[in-house]
Amino acid sequence: MSTLQEIKSAIANLSPHDKALLTAELFAMNVEPDSAALEAALQRGLKDVEAGQVRPVEEVKQ
Repeated sequence: MSTLQEIKSAIANLSPHDKALLTAELFAMNVEPDSAALEAALQRGLKDVEAGQVRPVEEVKQ
């Protein structure tokens, strides 16, 4: 399996909340990430979730 396929598969398995975190992180970077950068973004997002440092997307949009 290629790295791109692995990433797509991992993203497909994320919860809607985690997908929102990943999307926000990638947009904030405003660049196309390489696999190491994407992995780092995923890890930061997961650490934030585990630490309870998240807000619903609906709340952020307001």
